[in-house]
Amino acid sequence: MQLDLWVSAVESFGFPIGVASFILYRLDKSINRMEDAVKELIHEEQEDEK
Repeated sequence: MQLDLWVSAVESFGFPIGVASFILYRLDKSINRMEDAVKELIHEEQEDEK
């Protein structure tokens, strides 16, 4: 019976977990690009103040 419960849980939640993982992976790339852009902007602002 335990195996049936695990199989049922994987069937029910496997797809949502896969989709969430994919979205987080894609979002991580976007966040890293945005972080790099902000760092570059801060660096340019610091150079302009000198």
